[in-house]
Amino acid sequence: MTLGSADQLALLPYGDRFLRGAALARSGSYSSGSEPDFFIPFEPYDYRRPLSSVALRLQDPLLKCDRDLGWNIDWAVAFIVDRLEQNWADTCEKLKSIGIRAATLERDGLVQEIPYRIFNKLDEVLFAGHLKNAVFIDISSLGPDVSGATYTHRLGPNPDVKRITIILNVDALEYAKAKDIVAILIHHMIHAYFLVACGGQKEDEVDYGRLDHNVHFGKIMLTIKKLSAVHGRELSPLNYGYSSPNVRYIEDEYYSPRRREAVEREDREQWHCSHCHSNIQGPSESEVHKWYAKVCKPLFDQPKCVREPEVQTYNERRHELETRRRARLRPAAKSVEFMYKDRPVLVDGDKIEEFSSVMKAFDKAGSRFLKVHREVSEDTFVRFLEFLHTGSYRPDPRLFAAAAAGLGIERRGPPIIKPQSTTSDARVLIDVQFAKLGTLMGFNDCESYALDRMNAYGILNEDPVAILKEIYKGYEPDSDLKDWARKFLIRAPNISGPGYHTTSISLTTVELPNLIKLESEQGSYRARFLDAIDSSGALENDVNKARIELNAAGWYSGSALLPHDAPRLLTNRSMSYSSHPLPLGHRSPLLLGRASTPDPWHGVHDLTNQLSSLNTDRLHDLEREGFRDRERAEKLRDYERVKYSDIEHEKLRQLRREKERELEREKEKLRKLEREKEKVKETHAQLQATVAIESLFERRRHGFVGDYD
Repeated sequence: MTLGSADQLALLPYGDRFLRGAALARSGSYSSGSEPDFFIPFEPYDYRRPLSSVALRLQDPLLKCDRDLGWNIDWAVAFIVDRLEQNWADTCEKLKSIGIRAATLERDGLVQEIPYRIFNKLDEVLFAGHLKNAVFIDISSLGPDVSGATYTHRLGPNPDVKRITIILNVDALEYAKAKDIVAILIHHMIHAYFLVACGGQKEDEVDYGRLDHNVHFGKIMLTIKKLSAVHGRELSPLNYGYSSPNVRYIEDEYYSPRRREAVEREDREQWHCSHCHSNIQGPSESEVHKWYAKVCKPLFDQPKCVREPEVQTYNERRHELETRRRARLRPAAKSVEFMYKDRPVLVDGDKIEEFSSVMKAFDKAGSRFLKVHREVSEDTFVRFLEFLHTGSYRPDPRLFAAAAAGLGIERRGPPIIKPQSTTSDARVLIDVQFAKLGTLMGFNDCESYALDRMNAYGILNEDPVAILKEIYKGYEPDSDLKDWARKFLIRAPNISGPGYHTTSISLTTVELPNLIKLESEQGSYRARFLDAIDSSGALENDVNKARIELNAAGWYSGSALLPHDAPRLLTNRSMSYSSHPLPLGHRSPLLLGRASTPDPWHGVHDLTNQLSSLNTDRLHDLEREGFRDRERAEKLRDYERVKYSDIEHEKLRQLRREKERELEREKEKLRKLEREKEKVKETHAQLQATVAIESLFERRRHGFVGDYD
């Protein structure tokens, strides 16, 4: 019985895909003179030997494998390249053996069995076995232009296949030699490796490069190509595209402008698979090596978290750090990463181009990774990211500088201490922390910007002691910050004080410099300020320098600490009653009638007599004595710092405390006198208000001010 062609095909274990090229031979004429027919040539070896169970899994459409190594694509390249280079000699030998095996299969007429029989060995040698059971392979006709296509999970031509699919183009294999098939298979295995290492392709992650032919693909491809050249000829067909003699004849027609546009449009629509055309031009070898040195090599010196597919970025709208997928961000080559507490924070490269000192720090590090100093707080670091993105950071300094402008104080130089506000942001403290970040990291742009802000507020409504402690905390302060602190201590809102500028002409009393306010017995800062001096020798040294400057300017003399002008009466008759500062209750105790109202000028005269009766000589004596006590205390501190041992130092500290307690007792009288003066001033102000109201409301009728209800 003579078998027909279909019957002969049915005898083959893999169907008609093996009946091409050398797999079949045309028979000669039978002696009976019948027509020539196809026949299976007899060979001494069993070329129809079934595939191994491992190889058969490559054809199993129901086998499932969702392997995801959880790496980013840069580390996926670094891992493979480093592994190949570490095992270079052994890998070269094994790759040579695979090539020999493929050539043997070609001679045996089993060209199209080559992919199935060498896949697992290539996976073991080149890809560390990560592709095992994760890939489904098939052979199909895809046209003359492509070597094949690699499909992401579940989106291959066969809907039953849930794994990664590699379709090899039978049109490309028809005229291919063994080394061509090896090169085509390795090409698509690189795509499959990226899908296993970095997860499946998504429509909004096409530019990440899993199925592309960019530098990531190029580095692995060029490394394998270099391996193949060690023990023989280089695997030249392995490239971004592929060369086929079948394509050369139709290239001009196939790549006409109209046809090229249609192909590109179709490729964009099919985002879930690779498009491995023969004319692909990838990056040059020098570009690939330069990229690898910049992006991948530094990964080995960083914490393992830089290998993950997610990274933190700054959300400008929310002013916070958020976690995002690297596949949806700019490529690593166009970005930098700050390592904050072993966490990578990615910033676009163009965000740092305007800051020369930041750029210089990355150049000095020789990497796209830069470690943030451990003493930088997270709030300060987030403000730094805001500064890179917007050129400023919160809070907006203009909102606070307006308050100084309203008081007629020119915003130039350190601010003047004013009553502390519980609702106001600690803006100067924030600026100091930002300036220290600049010092620690070598970011001169940050330090100079923070100092500009610190000199632009005019007034200070936050804790000045906390600011000084922050400046002198931890290590020797930067010279610019120390200079600012000294100027802050001598800052005084009066034209006779050092470093003061004002545009107001209505100042009638003297306000003390910041240092004297901090040392004041009546203030709330003295105890904490002295503790800060004790804990920092640098601060103590700068405070002594500031005292010398203020003393030279006359601030520590007795007359400088007293008001220069006597209080003035409010005799402006144009003052509005509704805007007067004294609130009138439901029943005012002030009698406004002509017959029942006491003479307000008589009360003013009595107050004047009380003020003149104060013992001002005693006040001057107490203040001079206090100044001498402070000088003695300063001399004791200088003496103990220079000459005494630790034990003697402690004794001197106790002596100083006793002297301070004695000084407290002596100054209690001065404080009592000051309180009496304040009471007199309050009474004086009430009488001034009475006079103003009387002059404004010359009532014609007698009586009380009625209720408003």
